[in-house]
Amino acid sequence: MLQDSKTEQKLLHILVENCGIIQSRTKLIDRIWTDGLEYVDENALSVTIKRLRDKLGAQNEIRTIYGIGYLWTSENEK
Repeated sequence: MLQDSKTEQKLLHILVENCGIIQSRTKLIDRIWTDGLEYVDENALSVTIKRLRDKLGAQNEIRTIYGIGYLWTSENEK
């Protein structure tokens, strides 16, 4: 069984819940890191996306929309 961090679980939930809808990097950072931190390095999101893709084998499902954010694509939308 895969062991996901709470951060990865939050990210997966947001992406799948909004299947087919682009989620901006800023919106994802705000929704995932809600523990009152004043600043979160945007690299933290990139690393979390990579880990999630690798664990799920979801290189095709989690799409990067360059300059905007990320998108979860279902089987029917590929």
